[in-house]
Amino acid sequence: MTDSAPAPPPELIQLVTLGEDVTSIRNLLLKGEAKVNDTDSSGMTALHHAAYKGNADLCKMLIDHGGDVNSDSHDHRYSPLHFAALSGNVEAVQHLLTAGARTYHTNTLGRTATQMAAFVGNHAVVALINNYVPMCDVTQYTQPSGLEKEAKLPSSAAKAVYDLIMQVNLHPVRIALIVGASDILQVNINKVICMKFHYLAYVLKTLEKELKKMDLETQKKTDTCIFESIIRKWLRSRSSDGVEEHLEYYIRDAIKAFPWVEMPLFIQLVRNMSGNHLGDTSSLCILSGCINGQRAFQDDKACSTCGHEMSKDLKKCSKCKMVQYCDKCCQKLHWPIHKKFCDKLCVEYQKQEKKLQEERRKEEEEKESKKASATADIEEKKDEDHDKDLASQAKSINVS
Repeated sequence: MTDSAPAPPPELIQLVTLGEDVTSIRNLLLKGEAKVNDTDSSGMTALHHAAYKGNADLCKMLIDHGGDVNSDSHDHRYSPLHFAALSGNVEAVQHLLTAGARTYHTNTLGRTATQMAAFVGNHAVVALINNYVPMCDVTQYTQPSGLEKEAKLPSSAAKAVYDLIMQVNLHPVRIALIVGASDILQVNINKVICMKFHYLAYVLKTLEKELKKMDLETQKKTDTCIFESIIRKWLRSRSSDGVEEHLEYYIRDAIKAFPWVEMPLFIQLVRNMSGNHLGDTSSLCILSGCINGQRAFQDDKACSTCGHEMSKDLKKCSKCKMVQYCDKCCQKLHWPIHKKFCDKLCVEYQKQEKKLQEERRKEEEEKESKKASATADIEEKKDEDHDKDLASQAKSINVS
């Protein structure tokens, strides 16, 4: 007796699986012809499937219509956040987190969404989940509490502060560029205090001091970044090997200023940096690793000025091809430092290219050698088979 075929999934899930447009799926829900949290034979809801496909728009729409972001009806207790993390779609993960997805939920293997994302190399998702702060944690400071007559944070600055906290790039140059592009953050920079991100507060205080040194005419300039002076100081390199020693000492000073020395993160940072000499692993990499999570490999290229990571569209130096930038602003800021090392890097690039060509040549020679050896073996086998055939024919000849 054969088992009966499994029941077909609900129409809503079929449409999501087929990748139908958001409008047709929304219309189905609005007409009441489908329930948003219906499951298929494996216990997956439509939101599970949308997250698995990394469809951020569909995830947002299903959440707006009551999709359960913490559903664990899946056979192996995977939540929609697990599937979104595996898909690598940062926007889909953001929608789920904003809707209240639990980051600590584990599947039957005992793994969280962060651990699953790290396992498949989706480091941007890992960094987003590790750094996630609900918007309400920031907006609460826009209302006076207790005996306070004035809120700690103006409501107009809440969105800008939240975006600053949520971005995972800890490079001081990147922070300076973000603050420099925001009038709100410049006005309220002395009031911006984030307990979780002591490092950001330290950089913001540095930028506040820079602002106080400037006159109004300098602040109103739009052709260059208003923090150009401090940025060039951070990027200044040691003449012997190009190590950005000013930036290195600045980040170490920022970590030293951390007031809660018994905190495990601080202890971990100190342990990782102790005995770490200039030119070894940078303090910025160690700090980023502690906050954003360690990486098994570096899959994206980073801007040589601000450290912003991009998988494509980075513009390389046309001469040495050893440094890259995310835009003209970063290239302009870095050029006074880079021009001192460009010729040296150009020689290094030529050496690397020569070594790479040599390795490719050896690989080709090995392939040709293996191919020739295999051909010789085939020919030898053919000759042996031919000799055997001749011998067999000779034996079968009848001598009259």
